[in-house]
Formats: sequence, structure tokens, C-alpha cells
Amino acid sequence: MFKKSKEETNQPAPERNARDEALFEALGKSRKAQKRKILITVLVIAAAVLIGLVVLVSVLRQQVRTRFASSAGEVLSAQAEVGTISTVVSGSGMLTNVDTETVTVPEGVEITETLVAFGDTVAEGDLLAIADMASVRAALADMQAQIEELDDQITDAEGDTVSSYISAGVPGRIKRIYAEKGMSVEEAMVEHGALAVISLDGYMALDIETDALTEGETVTVLLSDGETEEGTVDSVIGGTATVLVTDNGPLDGQEVTVQKADGTEAGTGTLYIHNPLKVTGYAGTVSTVSVSENQKVYANTTLFSLKDTATTANYDALLRQRGEAEEELLELLKIQRYGGLTAPISGSVYSVADLDSETVTDLVTLSPDVSMSVTISVDESDILSLELQQEADVTVSSVSDETLTGIVTEIDKTDSSGSYTAVITLDKVAGMLPGMTASVEVRIEGVDNAILIPVDALHETSTGCYVYTSYDEETQEYGGMVDVVPGLSNDDYVEIKSGLSEGDTVYYTEPQSILDMFGNMGGRGFGNMTGGSTGGMPSGGNIPDFSGGGEMPSGGFGGGRGER
Repeated sequence: MFKKSKEETNQPAPERNARDEALFEALGKSRKAQKRKILITVLVIAAAVLIGLVVLVSVLRQQVRTRFASSAGEVLSAQAEVGTISTVVSGSGMLTNVDTETVTVPEGVEITETLVAFGDTVAEGDLLAIADMASVRAALADMQAQIEELDDQITDAEGDTVSSYISAGVPGRIKRIYAEKGMSVEEAMVEHGALAVISLDGYMALDIETDALTEGETVTVLLSDGETEEGTVDSVIGGTATVLVTDNGPLDGQEVTVQKADGTEAGTGTLYIHNPLKVTGYAGTVSTVSVSENQKVYANTTLFSLKDTATTANYDALLRQRGEAEEELLELLKIQRYGGLTAPISGSVYSVADLDSETVTDLVTLSPDVSMSVTISVDESDILSLELQQEADVTVSSVSDETLTGIVTEIDKTDSSGSYTAVITLDKVAGMLPGMTASVEVRIEGVDNAILIPVDALHETSTGCYVYTSYDEETQEYGGMVDVVPGLSNDDYVEIKSGLSEGDTVYYTEPQSILDMFGNMGGRGFGNMTGGSTGGMPSGGNIPDFSGGGEMPSGGFGGGRGER
């Protein structure tokens, strides 16, 4: 609280009020002046900051522009030339042995010792393992007993015969005869599915696409030999009319024409047996064909006479079993003679079974050391381009840098996931071992006499591809933009299907990544950029599409890596 002086207190009230108002007015003006001064200061600072930011941005932009322009790589030029370009499917996988042979232990034989180990080289006839002779003799006795039992069964089966005649079995008309004199019944059945075919209901039929016929309508069927037969529309379903005609004359598979009653053509089709019956058999050889096509037959009509009917399926099966038993007996005799199991081929030992296991069936696996194979994954976009017997370049870096020639021997197209495989087989060379990694390239597509340019000269947009055919060194601007249609490409070149001719010149720089352009800043910002540049940035804004230098339209170049 301010204390008023005695004089002020004694002054009249009006004078005191006037001085107070003047004092308050002065104080108010002082505060407003201070506020204005603070506001002006803030605005000045903000303007200074804004100007500084603008200047900084301008400097940075200029530095970036300078970086792209002054540090640009050399602008390159190349002429479109005629050459050959191709694409390949590439992949890698592990080498495996081919045509391996497994030595098995006959049932009942015991192995006491193996004489080879993984990686050993053996010659045909070398002893691989020692067998217990007591077990071998016991196995020989059992096998001889099995052979004698089979002999008894074969003797009993020799009396089994099938009928020497094949009859129709049902009435009808013979429309097809497949079996011929001297042909085995088995051959005719496997090749044609029947010995003959009989028409049961007296009709041949044909189907034609038409809306001009109605069910029950009478039509004329014009045969290929010029003869005509009366036909009837049996049914019309979904725009398809089925016409019936007599089976007495018209041949199965004959092309015919259907005409309406007014003579207009309704359509053409192929005759087939309306209600067929296949005549079958299972043994013997045809000695006589007793009927002809188009002949009417009855249930007891003989169609074929047969010979060699004494050999039945059971008899043949017993003979096969005896043959297998003879081979096993011979193998046991060899084991008894040589004291154990011997190598059936020359090669190297790929695997050896552990004798400590309860049962040993597959004792030793041998590789002939002739061929090896490698399996590679193939993308779904390339699998249909592969073919068997295509040549492939194979490199086994752990053996040498030499490129070996392989052949595509298997193509697996059964994987529903879209990842398929191919097997490439090659000759085995010294040093190759199973499990080594092999790199494979299979050439799948190529173009001769193609117009080629460096792949870096091609630029891509959302609407197409283009190249530059001129460059101004003073303005650092590209010009002469030409739209082109690319084809096959590889790491270095791209085929130009249209837009350029042989001898045309294109200009470009090798593309580099953003990391290359802004790397090595050294912690001092943009002022110390020392990385490479994509180069050739035009000062006038005519900026080439750096991203399109190496990427081609997905539909143009096929899969895999290319080669020129």
C-alpha cells in the first residue's frame, strides 16, 4: 500500500483523481509499448529463422544438384549392333552318384565281416564281405526245396487250358475286328482293348451341333460313298442332336452329312456304334478269324479260333517264380564258391551297412564312377521351357573352374507349389564326390540376328521403355528420346525388337545406388559427399530414369540369367 503524503491528503478530491488517471494512463502506454517491442523482436527472430532455413535448403539443394552434375560418371555412348542373345535357367545343387548298384544279402545268409569301407575302389568280382558257410548251405537247401515245389505246381498247371474258340455270346452285328491271324490275344487286347466290337441294337449314331432338328424328326444321312440312309433324330439336348441310322452298312468312324426333309443341310458328324459290346479274351494266339465286319452274328457264332491255349496265366506266373528262384540259387552258389559276397560291377564304395544292426539286407552300395547328377530348382515361369536332352553348363568349383557339359535327364513338373526340379547328368571327373556343390546353367531360349544395346541404356516407365539418342555436353541434357520395345535381356545387353536400327547411337551412364551417391559423408553432411554418381543429370530438368537401367518389363525377357 502506498501512503499518501499529508499534502496530498489535504488536496481537494478532484485534483487527486486527475493525477491518478494520468498516472494510470502513463503506465498503460508503457506496458503496450513493451508488448509491441517483444512482438516485433519475436517476428524478427522468426523471419530470420525462416530466411535461414530457406537459404539452407537452397544451399543443400544446390549442393545435391552440384553433386549429381559435377561428380557424374562419364556419359557413355554405344551403337546398336546385330548379335545373338539367349536366356538360361540357372541353379545349384549337390552332386549325387548315378546308376548305383546295391549288393543285398540273400535271405538266411549271415555276414561275419565286411572287407571294404566308404570310398574304396573295387573291381568286378572283388570280395566285399565274408559269409558264414553254414548259413549259406542252409539257404541253398531251402531254395532247392522251393524250386522242387514250383516244379510240381508247374506240372499240375500244364493241364490247364482255355477254350480254343471265342464266340459272340450275344446276337448283334460285327462292326469292328481288331484281332488278326497270327496275333496273340494279349497283343490285341492291350493295343485295342478288345478283339472285336459288336453292335447290339442295330443302330449307328452321330452327334451334330444344331438347333434345326427336333426329336423324332426323319432325316436323310448322306454317307461318304454317296449312298444315303434314312435316319431318325433320337434326342436333342442343349443344342446337340443325336441321329440314329441302321448299322447294316454304315461304317464305324465314317464322316456323314445330315439333311432335313426339305434338302437343307443340318450338319455333319462321325458315326459311332450306338450300343457296343467288346469281345474279349486273355490267352492264346488267333489261328482263324471266322467273321467279317458288318456280318450279323448270334450268341453261339464262333468269331475266332485260337492256338497255344494251354499256356495259362497261372502257368506263366509259376515259370516266372521259378526263374527268380534259379537266380537266387545261382547267387548262393557263388557266395559258397568265393566265401562271401562279390562286387557285381567295378567302381567305388558309396555306403557300407553296419553289421551290428539286427538285420542287414542292403550290405554295400557301389557307384560305377561313370556319371553324376545334380538336381536344381526351376521356377514355374521356366519349367515349360526345359526339355529332355538339353545341354547344360556345369561348374564344380571345389574341383576346378572348368565348365563341364551336362544333359537334362529328368524334369519334375508335379510340384503343385510352383517350385519344380530338373536333374542334370554329367560325366564324372577326378575329384568329384557326392555332396559337392555344382552350379548349373541351362540355355532355354535364344534370338539370332537381334538388335542389341547395353542394358544400362534402356529406361523404363509405367507406360513403356525408351532410350536417349543424343546428349548435349554443355547443358548436360539428354535428348532424342525414342520409345522402344525390348525383348530378351541378360546382365549386359538387351534385345530391341522395334524402335532402333543397326548403327543407331544411344547415350547413358552406368546406374549406381543411392548409397553409392551419398556414401562417405564423413559426418560433415552434404558438403563432404565423395560417393559415385549416376551421372548425366541434366541441369534443365531432363532427368534420365535411373531406376530403369537394369529392370526390364516382366513379360519381355523370360526367366533366369541371360548370356550373349
